[in-house]
Amino acid sequence: MGTKLKSMLIEQVTNFAAKNNYSYNHLTNINLSYNPKEKVYNVHLASPNKQALKRSQNGLDSESLNFQVDKTLVIKNVLDSLKHNNQEINENPKKIVIDFSSPNIAKPFHVGHLRSTIIGNFISNINSYYHNEVIRLNYLGDWGTQFGLLQYGINSKNITLNNLKENPIKLLYDIYVEVNKIASEDETVRNDAKKYFSDIEEGKSNLETWKAIREITIKELETVYERLGIKFDYYEWESDYNGKAINNILQQLENTKLLTTHESGKKIAKVNNRDVTVLKSDNSTLYLSRDIAALLNRYNKYKFDKMLYVVDNAQTDHFTALIDIVGRLNKECIRGCEHVKFGRIKGMSTRQGNVVFLNDILDEAKTKMVEQQLQSKNTRPTAINEETCDILGITAVLINDLKQRRTKDYEFDWNRALQSDGDSGIKLQYLHCRLWSLEQNSGAIIPDFCDPNFLDEDIIAVVVAELAKFDNVLKRACEEKEACIIVNYLFKLSRHVNRMFNEVKVKGSGEEQASQRLLVFYCVRKVLNTSLKILGVKPLYEM
Repeated sequence: MGTKLKSMLIEQVTNFAAKNNYSYNHLTNINLSYNPKEKVYNVHLASPNKQALKRSQNGLDSESLNFQVDKTLVIKNVLDSLKHNNQEINENPKKIVIDFSSPNIAKPFHVGHLRSTIIGNFISNINSYYHNEVIRLNYLGDWGTQFGLLQYGINSKNITLNNLKENPIKLLYDIYVEVNKIASEDETVRNDAKKYFSDIEEGKSNLETWKAIREITIKELETVYERLGIKFDYYEWESDYNGKAINNILQQLENTKLLTTHESGKKIAKVNNRDVTVLKSDNSTLYLSRDIAALLNRYNKYKFDKMLYVVDNAQTDHFTALIDIVGRLNKECIRGCEHVKFGRIKGMSTRQGNVVFLNDILDEAKTKMVEQQLQSKNTRPTAINEETCDILGITAVLINDLKQRRTKDYEFDWNRALQSDGDSGIKLQYLHCRLWSLEQNSGAIIPDFCDPNFLDEDIIAVVVAELAKFDNVLKRACEEKEACIIVNYLFKLSRHVNRMFNEVKVKGSGEEQASQRLLVFYCVRKVLNTSLKILGVKPLYEM
């Protein structure tokens, strides 16, 4: 809710409260709805307190308040606020580090990392919108027994750096898959891989190949991130926190009796009455030990207010252990730490099979959009190009994901994701294009200020009521880290706007009325444009 509208409502409720001897300062939840019979807006104020409502002496609910506001006052305040970007000032901005995406080296970008990438990007974008200082961090997996397996395969096949010049990621991935299969049946291979990893942790092996593989992976990832419109401030590597690098921290854990030695030789910590392994028996590090060091280092480096890990539900126990162990070393460090959980995507594959690499999925989406655009009667000939179809395909995949509740698993369905009617990303892009076309071709000029006397139609009042919710929608989405709050708001808004297109004409109206009507459509497009960008979608202007 814009500051201008809020100020007006406060003035209205102050007058109402004074007449009724009523206290309203604790009522912070505001809901606005249009009453077409009486041509007024109903305002409902409520307390966040969800306990049973009490009655005050004058018979009013002490936990809620209802009153009415003049229609023209609301329309003017809402549209003027949107036209002039009257956003509330964040008086207490936070420094927020967001760890998301985090794929592994030497592998194509797997669709399993898709949700972390787009949810993390959304959380980053919405916090930037509120002028928090956001640090986007990508923590890449380049360490552990998996790399020992890969190195075993490279050595056994006599692969040189020259062999890695052509299609390197596919070659490395094929080697890893083959060796992993052999290792599952041959304990000697598993032990050789573990020995190799232990040697590189202790600095006994040449790391030239490993460094080359890291560089190759970064180049591959950058092409995917550029395609998605995502940029990171920093890349970190698991190897930054290898055994040698974190020896002091491990020593600190032992000195404070947080670590004990198990009879098998591994080092363990107690977390919620269960044993958690922190170091292997050969003293090589684990994901957890490296994460402990990484969290402590990040707190010292960034002095963050919040540290968010955008990682799937399966890692809940890992982050419980991480926060518990680090909290016993440094309570301040974990105050803002949070595991932002999400569910998994099921059933996402290409027509070629079940190997689900993100570039393949995005290529598939683009191909399907080309086919769909060619068949559509509404497609402009100039809009059938690679870039537009790629953006449409990405929009379809992103919005299909972000409309889901974050913590839920869901089934992916190509037909649903790519539909141009119903609730989809394609529908939102089409609406944005239609609104932009109206601005460019209506012949009307968008006014600086609203004159509500030219905006009498009920559907305009209904749309304005939805626009008035925009700030609260963003605030809730930010607090709950739930993109679906914005997406479902846009779907509802778009249904009202499509009705407004049918009932309210800009072309052919008088000059002043056309101008004022165009202002309403313009404010809708601003809300849609801002929302799409926060969600990580590039708005289209022609399709």
